[in-house]
Amino acid sequence: MPEIFFLAPYSDIAQVAHKVCRGSDDVDIKVARMDAAVELAKNAEKLGYHVLITRGVTCWKLRNAGIELPVVEVSIGGYDIVRAYFEAKKIGKRIGIVDVEEVVNNLDLDAFAEVINDELIKYTCNNDLEDISKGVQYLREQGVDVVMGKVAMANEAGRQGMKSVVISSGMDSVRRAIEEARRVNFVRKQEMKKAEQFKAILEFSYDGIIALDNKGKITVFNKASEKISGWKAENAIGKYITQVIPKAGCQKLLQTGQVEIAEFLEIGDTKVLANRVPIIVDNKIEGVVTTFQQIERLQKLEGKVRRKLADRGLAAKYHFSDILGNSSALTNAKNLANEYAGVDSTVLIQGATGSGKEMFAHAIHNTSKRKNEPFVAINCAALPESLLESELFGYVEGAFTGARKGGKAGVFEMAHRGTLFLDEVGEMSPMLQARLLRVIEQGEVMRLGDSSIIPVDIRLITATHRNLRKMIESGAFREDLYFRLNVLSLKIPPLQIRGEDIILIAYRFLNEFCSRRGKRMGRFTSEAEQALLNYSWPGNLRELRNAMERLAMRAWQEKITAEEITNVLLLDEGVTHTEEKRTTNTMMQNPHNITFAFEPPTFVGEKVINQLEKQVILQVLEEVGGNKTEAARRLGMSRTTLWRKLQE
Repeated sequence: MPEIFFLAPYSDIAQVAHKVCRGSDDVDIKVARMDAAVELAKNAEKLGYHVLITRGVTCWKLRNAGIELPVVEVSIGGYDIVRAYFEAKKIGKRIGIVDVEEVVNNLDLDAFAEVINDELIKYTCNNDLEDISKGVQYLREQGVDVVMGKVAMANEAGRQGMKSVVISSGMDSVRRAIEEARRVNFVRKQEMKKAEQFKAILEFSYDGIIALDNKGKITVFNKASEKISGWKAENAIGKYITQVIPKAGCQKLLQTGQVEIAEFLEIGDTKVLANRVPIIVDNKIEGVVTTFQQIERLQKLEGKVRRKLADRGLAAKYHFSDILGNSSALTNAKNLANEYAGVDSTVLIQGATGSGKEMFAHAIHNTSKRKNEPFVAINCAALPESLLESELFGYVEGAFTGARKGGKAGVFEMAHRGTLFLDEVGEMSPMLQARLLRVIEQGEVMRLGDSSIIPVDIRLITATHRNLRKMIESGAFREDLYFRLNVLSLKIPPLQIRGEDIILIAYRFLNEFCSRRGKRMGRFTSEAEQALLNYSWPGNLRELRNAMERLAMRAWQEKITAEEITNVLLLDEGVTHTEEKRTTNTMMQNPHNITFAFEPPTFVGEKVINQLEKQVILQVLEEVGGNKTEAARRLGMSRTTLWRKLQE
């Protein structure tokens, strides 16, 4: 269907338009002028037209009739004037012209008169019929024989008894008008498309969006704003923002022009997080756009994202504030790790088992510039070599028997742009060490069974409890890989040398387990604290955590005694009931000189289990649903030892 409507004021120009549009079907041409053209134009948009074309006074009438469609005027060119002049000279000697300013002044008729060596009497008028009449009368008074002008001017000249020639638009003028109409139609469609996109964004955005003019009146009020504020858009638009949202705070922005990001705002009983941005045109504030979201919804979304990342193992859980302790050894380690977080170099974390190496890795990531990117951790000692290789580098479909359909990304790919933490890297086989070295050097990885290279951008953190230098001497660890991993070195102090940190951490663990059981938190006596400090803690934080978990299951009053501490520590593998009683007695006699240097059991074949130990074991088994592996972990003993004790 044609989208351009050409309203030709007379048939001659319609014929020219048909010639110009020959072979195309985007222009509908009809002969109509003045009021008749206005009536046709009023229904044009309903009929599917997008642009109107007309000429002269008809164009003026359309533009003043409230027609919303764009109107393109067929202009008068220099060639049209020349043609009309020579036609007028055939019927009279003295020639005059009555037309609007853009014809009379812009076409430089003085230069034309100089070229033809003839005087051309001019009158500039509006498209108003009364002014046209004055113009024709002026020319008659000047002795003009023939009046040149548009159809309205020619008709008026005839009414005043004068000869006239219509300045008709030639093919060039009509062609330019049609081309301009096509351009306007294209631009209008683009604007309509953008308007629809903008409307869709407004209506389907989760954000409330409100736009104001420079007086603070609402011009845009989307559905999300309706939902949050309780106002309907038709009632809100046109009102001052202070009437709809009294605490919006936009009036200040209209004066200062300062962008405000993430400001807390109350809309009725709803708390939102708002952004306010001024609309500035020619250095003047013309309005404000405010977007806002409910804080409750943001919190739910954040929780959902965090849960998904946690489920995938791609979120770092700990920060430096989670690493408890004030000892100089720990403080120095934290300060150094904090410095390491500011750079992208590889970090090798060394420390005894259970000393908190992984917590430091988490904290370094969460303090680094990669904190918003994935954090992926894998324990190299927990998987056999073949499985570890596929976990590290990934594989393609069919790479080996049992390979997942579609393949699987390795942890290097999963950690792209983030941090990869390889725990117990000293347990990695020489073959995997070689592959790891290549990934570090090349910054690219190749999946098992594939030939394509995948570039990766990761920050690598590794950890080990083993002495890698001795492993290098024995040939168990590659020297070149060691130097690649040990760019930045971080040693985690064992719990034994951290002094009062032990008490602080013990309280943290005990509070955690008491809270789970709904049990009131207790306090250590000074003797109990000394017992904790005197113990060597070979299992470090992990052993302390297990001890506090066992302690939380025991019955004690507000004060936790040294005897209670001794009991939970003596549940470790290899200590019998007789030894427990002997050591406990020693503690009670001399609580400040406890060394916990246990001697081998006196009765090696003894099968009598301490009644309290039995109760604790059975209680833990009940809590974990009979899972012996989990029960052994909680009790701080091996599964074999637990099985033996159950047999006894």
